Order: sequence, then C-alpha cells, then structure tokens
Amino acid sequence: MSFDGFTAAAVVSQINAELSGSRVERVNAPTQDEIVLNLRTEDRRSVKLCLSASSNIPKVNITDVVKDNPAQASALCMHLRKHLNSARLLSAEQPGFERVIKLSFQTTDELGYQRPEYIYCEIMGKYSNVILTDADGRIINCVKPVDITTSSKRQVLPGMKYEAPPPQDKLIPTETTADVFAKLCEKYGETEADGFFIKCFRGFSPLISREAAYLAHASGKPVCEHGASLYAVFRSLMERCRRSDFSPCIIYDGKKPLDFSVFEINQYKDGADVRPFSSVSECIDRFYSERENSERIKQRGGDILRIINAAELHIKKKLQNIEDDLKRCDDAEKYRLYGDLITANLYRAKRGASSMEVENYYDENCPTVTVPLDARLSASVNAQKYYKKYNKLKTGRESAENRREQAKNELLYIKTVADALSRSETGEDLEQIRAELYETGYASRMKDQKKKKPAPTRPLRFVTDGGYTVLVGKNNTQNDRLTLKEASRFDWFFHVKDAPGSHVIMISDGNEPDAKDFTQAAELAAYYSSQRDGQNVEVDYTLVKNVKKPAGSAPGFVIYHQNYSAVVTPDAELAKRLKVEKQ
Repeated sequence: MSFDGFTAAAVVSQINAELSGSRVERVNAPTQDEIVLNLRTEDRRSVKLCLSASSNIPKVNITDVVKDNPAQASALCMHLRKHLNSARLLSAEQPGFERVIKLSFQTTDELGYQRPEYIYCEIMGKYSNVILTDADGRIINCVKPVDITTSSKRQVLPGMKYEAPPPQDKLIPTETTADVFAKLCEKYGETEADGFFIKCFRGFSPLISREAAYLAHASGKPVCEHGASLYAVFRSLMERCRRSDFSPCIIYDGKKPLDFSVFEINQYKDGADVRPFSSVSECIDRFYSERENSERIKQRGGDILRIINAAELHIKKKLQNIEDDLKRCDDAEKYRLYGDLITANLYRAKRGASSMEVENYYDENCPTVTVPLDARLSASVNAQKYYKKYNKLKTGRESAENRREQAKNELLYIKTVADALSRSETGEDLEQIRAELYETGYASRMKDQKKKKPAPTRPLRFVTDGGYTVLVGKNNTQNDRLTLKEASRFDWFFHVKDAPGSHVIMISDGNEPDAKDFTQAAELAAYYSSQRDGQNVEVDYTLVKNVKKPAGSAPGFVIYHQNYSAVVTPDAELAKRLKVEKQ
C-alpha cells in the first residue's frame, strides 16, 4: 500500500497549510467512488481537493487533474452539495496515525445557524470510504454503504453513529517513547529489521520499514543487534513528521513507477530512479495518473479493448496462414523446372514410367534430376501438368504477397487504434474511437446506440517556449481532420518514425521556428505515441504540403516525402508544462 500513515500525515499538513479557511464552491462526483471539492481559498485561489474511495486508487490530495462529470449528478453528489454548499473547511487531522483523514467543516443550516460537519476519508484499499457525518458523529451519507450482510463487525449506513475502523494491534509511533521502543526490540529481537517497524507500528508501509532498516545499516539483520541505530532512525522520522518536513518522491524502474514515498528513498541505490516532487499532492497525482487512466480505459472502454484484441488476434492468424501459403508457393520454380526438363527429353520418355532421370541444364551442382511422372499420362501431358502447377503457384504467390501487405497495414491500423485508446482521457474520446471502428467495419452498432456521429473533439493544444502553437491529435479520425483539413500547407507535420502515434502539427503562420521549437514539437510527437516509454526515439517532420493520404487507406494513414528526422527522448514534464488546459 503506497498511501501509508506518513503519506496521510503529509496530506493533512498540506491541507492545513494551504486550504484552512477555504470555502466550498461546488461538489462534483466524476465517478461513483470519487468526490471532488472545488474550494476557494482565502487568497481567492481556486483549488480542487480529491477524495477517492476507489478500490484501486484510494487517495486524498490537492489535484490539478480536470475530469469529466456526468451530465446527471448522482444522488450522493446532490446530497453533498446540499450539506456542503458554501461550507468552510476549518482543518484536517489524522486520528491515531491511521490511514484516515478527518476534514472539519463549518456549515450553515436553513435557519442560518452555524453547525460543524465532518468528512472521514478512510484510505484502506478495497475497504476505502468517504463518510459525511453531523456534529454528533451521526452518518449523513457515504460513498460505500456497509450493511450487516457485508460486515458483521462494523456497519456504515446513514443514520448510524460513526465508528472508527477497528484499531490495529500496533502502537501509535508518535506516542512511542524510547523505553517502549527498547522493550519492543527485546520482544522482537530475532525479527529481521526490514519487517520490524511494519509489525510493531501503525502507519508504516513495507517501503518505509525497509528504508528505516537500510538507514540503520540493519537490512536483513536481527533487531537485537541494531536497537540503538533503529531507534535513532525512528526518532528522526517522527521528528520530521512533527515538523512537516517531507520530501515526496516517486521510485521509477526505467519509465515505470514502482512506488512513492514522502521521504527520500535510498535503499535501491543505482537500481532505480528516484524523482523528487515539490508537494505530496503533485507526487500522488503523478503516481496514480497512469494507473487511473488504465483503470478508466478498462471500465469505460472495455468493449473497444475487446474488439481491438479480437481483431489483432484474427489478423495475426491470417498472417500465419498467408505465410504458410507462401511456403507452399516456394515449389513453383521446381515445377517449372520439371516441365522444362520433361519437354527437353520427350524423346527419352518411356510409356507407363513413373519417373525419369534427366540431365539438369540449369544447375551445375545438381547434374541430374529424377522427375516424378503420372504413369497414366504421356510425357507431354505430364509437362503441361507441371506448368499448370507452376502458373497456379506463381499467381498464388502474387495474391498472397498482396494479402500479406494488406494484413500488415490492417495490423498497423489496429495498433494505432490501440495506441489512441491507451491515451484516451474523456468519454468523448472513447465515443470517437467506437464510431471509427464502426465506420471501418470492426464493430457493429449496438441496438440502443445513437446513430448520429459523436461531436468532434478538439485536439490537445500546447505552446512552445517560442510561442508557437502545437496541436496533437487524439485518435485517427482527429489525425486526418487535423492534418488534411485544418492545417495550413506551410505548417509543420511531426510523427514518430515507423510506429503508431499522434499527428502533431506546429502552426508556424509562415514564420521559421527556432531549433528549440522544433525539438519541443518532436518531443511531444514522441511522447504522444507508442514509444513514449522509450529513449532516443526518431521523429520525422516535414511541411504539411508534403503529406498525402493514399486513396482508400485506413483512417490516420498518410505518406510523406522530403522529410527531416530528429532523435529525441519523450518528456512527460515538458508535455505537462507546455499543455494549455483550456481549449
């Protein structure tokens, strides 16, 4: 579990420092298990506080991520709007160093009297919940109701008294003294130091427990041998918590995020890349963004993913069958040779013979060849039979090669759709991909699906450091429209070389951009492609006037000439910095 007690402490510290006294302007619920509070701070800044009880991505953090909200708000969302409208966020606290964050609000009832209300955010994996209570601790509503059929130990239902989650049989680290720690070292003396903290104290994740052992030079060693050094590290961590001295970071294995922490991580040495962040909320947003996007695609685009996977499997089987046909066509030259040799030796053929051995005039390394014959046919008819086989296989090879080329293009197209799906961010993006698959014949329209085409969405928009606008297509339909209809002839076209990716257009307005602008546009083309996790990615770029679409080609497919190439490394930080949120 990445979101441990220390992370909760860091989030509480940030909320108290930045959002204390802010007013709730609006409550949104992008999904059934996520609440977003739009707050207006005392210095008039607009800030979003995300409270997620998702089983896969439970979290609480200040966020910059903009999400679509359903056209019709859920009953829970409407309930929260009623109770929290214009409420003031007073403070946040962390009871018992657990993964629970309590938000205190001051609200006003229908008669104008002020009253307190509370939100409890329980970040506990699949048991996560967001619960609204009144001043007496009675539950008003919650994201996940829990009745007696779900849990016999603790029910969470409107009207019931709120009870904290069952306490763990562990100590609260902020209240642990040196004497208590020493007794624990005696009790668990033979325990490996790596698991000591997670076994004895609340709030420790496996990562922080291992890191504490590493800092105490006790990794893999028994606790009894390093009690003093372990306590020194423990006391340092607790002191940093009290001072809110956090250093958020994400641990990467190459481009893949492994875990995150609110303290520096040194245990991996050179085996992983540790990237620091300025705030715990930014760190949480970055870590969960890819996982959240993947989960959203699975939930909302599962039908598209099944179509793509089935189509890819079908095309690969088709290619295998074509390759088998081509192997059979390899005998074509052999049959032509048999026909030629029989024709050259008609005078030597014996009636009723099942074979004849003749000189091979075409290969010095094989002076003689035994040619099989049909004993029922004459030699000339046998020759004609071999010529027919040769012509049939020759024609079959040409047909198979054409079919192979078509199947490869078809597979490339499916991969471009899969790439666009992996980068879809909104429901409109998914609807456009569904419509594209329907138009190309890969999907049939559902009975209850509207026949009208989805409204076209706008491409992603960026501005380079030199002030040039860069547009990035989200899917094949948008790529075609962007490159072939909206872009000017003298704008610049960018695309990752020999791989699926977005069409990227840099609007130059007849000017000549600087080299830095070209580099940034190429980095965006590499990032918004299937090569976003690679390094030294080759990107082609040329003027739009050099880009053509062959007649009858698949959506998103273009050809170009007179292009330049650049080798760049995809940069997520650059994409985030240059992106213009309001389209």
